[in-house]
Amino acid sequence: MNETSLLSFARGYCLSCRERLQTSWTYNNLFAWREAKLCDTCAGQLPAITGPVCPECSAPGHVDVCSDCLSWRRHTGDKGWMKNVSLFHYDDWMQAWTARWKFRGDAVMAAAFYHDLRRVYRQHFRGFVPVPVPLAPVRMQERRFNQAEVLAAALKVPYVLALERPDGEVGKQSKQTKRERLQTVRGFTVAAPDQISGRNVLLIDDIYTTGATVREAAQVLEAAGASLTASLTLIRA
Repeated sequence: MNETSLLSFARGYCLSCRERLQTSWTYNNLFAWREAKLCDTCAGQLPAITGPVCPECSAPGHVDVCSDCLSWRRHTGDKGWMKNVSLFHYDDWMQAWTARWKFRGDAVMAAAFYHDLRRVYRQHFRGFVPVPVPLAPVRMQERRFNQAEVLAAALKVPYVLALERPDGEVGKQSKQTKRERLQTVRGFTVAAPDQISGRNVLLIDDIYTTGATVREAAQVLEAAGASLTASLTLIRA
């Protein structure tokens, strides 16, 4: 039986380019079909991470643990740290998408990646309790939403707002150099230790750059009783 279309119809708009979506059902995809959020052109531009990656941070092009992760081991021990898994590279397309999503308030755009996030969660972190990385209050006031909480909600498993983050960061992280990010003190505190004690915790954030944010948060959670910590991030810069 060939891929002759049984039904073709327009359904919604691409979340990226706003072109009308055209959906086709065939005999082969009739029972596996899911609603697309991006048109074929935009979906084809997604910079998915493929090939060998660092097993601890998803840095592309590494067969073994990368030098950055070895440095984290030496400086912090990371006894309870498991790994970070990221889905996409931070190329020009993803950078433009992130700017619309985070800085222009287009929060609904994250829906394009919900299916992939749930797939990776089931594959690598089934049973972990998701904990979104919080924004500092001043950032929350600016954006009106926490992008990490949007991603955590997409997993469709109960998540816990276990962390708090005070004001006082030195500038926006997107404007900082790698060295500045590593030197910034973020001062996470655990707001709900009873909900993470003795459990495996999965930190959720949008971008993994140096690892400073999720690894510092992981250390705080481990000190509060978390058994293992890991992170799931949409983008690996």
